[in-house]
Amino acid sequence: MTDQTSWLQRHRNLLTGLLLMLAAWAMYLPSLRYDFVYYDDVRILRDHPELYGQANLSEDLQAIFVTSFPREEPLLLRDVSWALDSRIFGFGNAFGYHLDNVLLHGIVVALMFAFLLGTTRRYGFALAVSIAWLVLAVHTEPVVWIMGRKDILSTLFMLLTLCAQTRRLATAGNRACCGWYLITLACFMCGLLSKISVLTFPLVLFLHAVFLPYLNGERPTNGAFPWGRALLKEIFLFIPAFVASVLVYGWYRRTLTQMGILDRGYTAHGLAHLWNLLMVDPLVIWVYVQQAFFPWHLQVLYTWPEILPAYPHWQVAISLASVTLFGGLGVWLFRQHKNLFFYYAAFFVIMVPYLNLVFSGILVAERYLYFSAFCLLALALSAIAAIFRHPQPALHGVGIAVGASFVILNLFQTCSYQPAWRNGETLWQYHLTLPQTSPTAYANLAAYYYTEATAQQGTPEMALSMNKMAVVVDAGLKQFWPDRRQPPPPETYFLFFLQSIVQEVKGEPEAALESLLTADGLHPKFDSTDLNLSRLYHKLAGTAADPKQREAYAIAARDRFAEYIALVYRGRAAKPEDQKELAELEVECSIAKGLMDKKTNP
Repeated sequence: MTDQTSWLQRHRNLLTGLLLMLAAWAMYLPSLRYDFVYYDDVRILRDHPELYGQANLSEDLQAIFVTSFPREEPLLLRDVSWALDSRIFGFGNAFGYHLDNVLLHGIVVALMFAFLLGTTRRYGFALAVSIAWLVLAVHTEPVVWIMGRKDILSTLFMLLTLCAQTRRLATAGNRACCGWYLITLACFMCGLLSKISVLTFPLVLFLHAVFLPYLNGERPTNGAFPWGRALLKEIFLFIPAFVASVLVYGWYRRTLTQMGILDRGYTAHGLAHLWNLLMVDPLVIWVYVQQAFFPWHLQVLYTWPEILPAYPHWQVAISLASVTLFGGLGVWLFRQHKNLFFYYAAFFVIMVPYLNLVFSGILVAERYLYFSAFCLLALALSAIAAIFRHPQPALHGVGIAVGASFVILNLFQTCSYQPAWRNGETLWQYHLTLPQTSPTAYANLAAYYYTEATAQQGTPEMALSMNKMAVVVDAGLKQFWPDRRQPPPPETYFLFFLQSIVQEVKGEPEAALESLLTADGLHPKFDSTDLNLSRLYHKLAGTAADPKQREAYAIAARDRFAEYIALVYRGRAAKPEDQKELAELEVECSIAKGLMDKKTNP
């Protein structure tokens, strides 16, 4: 019995990590049966067999690293992991992508425990934070959604980076220190090539190195800050990772600019943009805090907070008060609790890429909280630990109740939300039941039914799927455009795009043209709208009896297709089939013009 107890004590940390990993796998085991959800995972993954589904892995790797640029989200290591999944399980098989997400998530949970234990040397604290991080309901999205691979993979490498740096800082020999430093840089670069938001992580590494003596108890938490050679050394070691971040960010930004990804129709600049950030970002932080500790109505699309032309007085007051509170709390923690200041500062540093400092995109997304949530949990558990150190038994009961409520609520929300991710239909039907939904939820559900109809072409089931699509599109327009005397809101553009498909299938080309032109007016320079307009004009040109009308349609078809090519390829050579189609449209324009000239000058 003594030998067994001694063996368990010697291997306690390893067994704890393994048990945490197994628990994570068990939590998300149901997601292995899930499909694609038709929200980026099809557009970015399944629509690109030239990246992930070629005859052999070497061709995939050549496309990923060499030939397929520019492309949306050129995240090289994430793409390699998808190519490997495709090679093992099949390109169109969602099982392999889900399996890898779940396996990697379990490893990340174990690494989280290893990092916290190595950094704090407190087994109970590391275990408590790791369990709390394990049960977080906001992890559902990045784990069960195939697109969450970049969040899991980048977190894996960031934790490996922190673990390597912990070893460097605990090693005495210069040669060993250099080795661990190089491993730290290598893991950081792997994280950066998994997700671009890792670009601010060098500052987290710097904070970790500087505050480690306070985290592991070597210095008192309210002790003096080391303004000396040790700080200068860490600043010097910070520079290579920072330079790498700047270079990769520049490459990534140029690539996305070529793809037109950064053009989201947001026009505020200068002081106007700073004011928007000041009014919105503090509320975004509060949403993250609330969803981490009291998750409710988890969702992919958060409709609040939002950027407004003018903000109500209450929002101005709350935002300004929040900035004051965040700043004051940071100063107090730095002075009195330097161990906790690391978690506090690291949270904001990790979240910087998600605060829309450069351009306005998605304001709130649960996957953005995947890694940084451990900082919030460390702060909260430190506060609960302080309660337990208080002699009042009643306070101990409060701490236990709060902790139990947190675990139960998060587990309940995880179990409730996870089944919504089975496929595109279940996910977007779930979003339509939320108190506040968006036109995107209707559009994505309708697009899912259209994809089903396309796959069922030539079967009786196709009509049923098209009917479902028409019902969803009509319901979305009724909800978000109830007053037909007013212009439709811009966010309904994709519903009009989908409505045009329904109308064209029904044999109503003129109505379909009107819907497409409405979509184009609400959201100009959308490549799919130009493509569909080109083909619809081409169809109308073929049926037009009036030569003048036929010429107008033919010219419009050619011009729209030329604009489609410009938007898709952005200066690159178009595919041969697209060049051929444009040439054929040019010929038809010439024929239509000849017929018109013949009628004018018989």
